[in-house]
Amino acid sequence: MKSKFTPRVLVSALILALGVGGAAYAMNPERCGAPGGRMEQRMEYHMKEMSRLHDELKLNARQQALWQDAEQFSRSSMREMGERMRKQREETLAMVSKPGADLRAVLTQMDELRDAGRKQREAARDRWLTVYDALDAAQKEKARLFLKSKLERGGPGGPWHSAAPAGPARD
Repeated sequence: MKSKFTPRVLVSALILALGVGGAAYAMNPERCGAPGGRMEQRMEYHMKEMSRLHDELKLNARQQALWQDAEQFSRSSMREMGERMRKQREETLAMVSKPGADLRAVLTQMDELRDAGRKQREAARDRWLTVYDALDAAQKEKARLFLKSKLERGGPGGPWHSAAPAGPARD
């Protein structure tokens, strides 16, 4: 008698389970945006570091206005993304809790959230690059050294880092 569970079916089921499990782990509110969660703590730490750079740059009024705009946009974007992630986590949990849930729809929704986050990060990066463009040569050198020190410590490169995902491109 032949088994109904061929290796191909078992591998497919395992991949699907790992994909859904990994997505659920990634959407854990403690890891990705619960109030007072790690994401907000990282944002506050990052903003403290940026505050040190801000003090070193001694910005003029125009540069200061651009800085405040970029900083406010970054903070509000982070809060909005945290809210979207919490909301999507609840919706996803509700969807997969129903028998016969369409996992393709769940994963499509997760992809849409990831794409929206990428667009938001790019918009924030563009605002910070506008600040950078308004700096004089000495200020740009200070910003370069700030970025270099963050990269040497192994952290993200600040607001100017690429929003593109690391690793090989996926089709």
